[in-house]
Amino acid sequence: MERAGFVLQAYHPFALKAFPGIRENREWANIWQILAGMEDLSVIHLRRENLLERHLSHVMARSTGQWHDWDKQRVKSVTHLEPGADVPSSGNVERKQTVTLDPQQLETDFAEVQGWHVRAEQILADHRNVSITYEELCADFTGVGGLLLDFLELPSYSLEAAVKKLEKRGMREAISNFDVLQEYFMDTPWSGFFEL
Repeated sequence: MERAGFVLQAYHPFALKAFPGIRENREWANIWQILAGMEDLSVIHLRRENLLERHLSHVMARSTGQWHDWDKQRVKSVTHLEPGADVPSSGNVERKQTVTLDPQQLETDFAEVQGWHVRAEQILADHRNVSITYEELCADFTGVGGLLLDFLELPSYSLEAAVKKLEKRGMREAISNFDVLQEYFMDTPWSGFFEL
């Protein structure tokens, strides 16, 4: 049996308040209803537990234009590219710039992302689904990959990540106003993101 899949961010095709540059795509406005109506749809909910790290990753990618660091050899070994197709590679990436994050924008993003995930899970709740976190996947790529293959009723085989983590620094090192943010979020549901 064959399977086909695609990635759909929980907020697609809507706008994001925290990032005004991400505008609504009205041509895709009914995508969630279309998916909800697909009886044989299987859903993998992948979310990032630490929304601070997610926000930092998003801000850095938007400011540098670098969204991925592909392992060129692994991409070729795990995908079905046309012979001679170019695989983007950014080589060894070392981020050195720090960012100052706006606490109100951060708070808006935390609430908004959490809301989008809840909404997506509710819309697709009647389908076969499994939830995993980015953190679980990073900690045990092979084990979680095996669970996903089982969920999709696919034969077991060795999975390898084709994308390398871009941000290797701690949050305090990457965010210039980390201490200010830590204090700002101290008595909020988001305080755990600032515990080092």
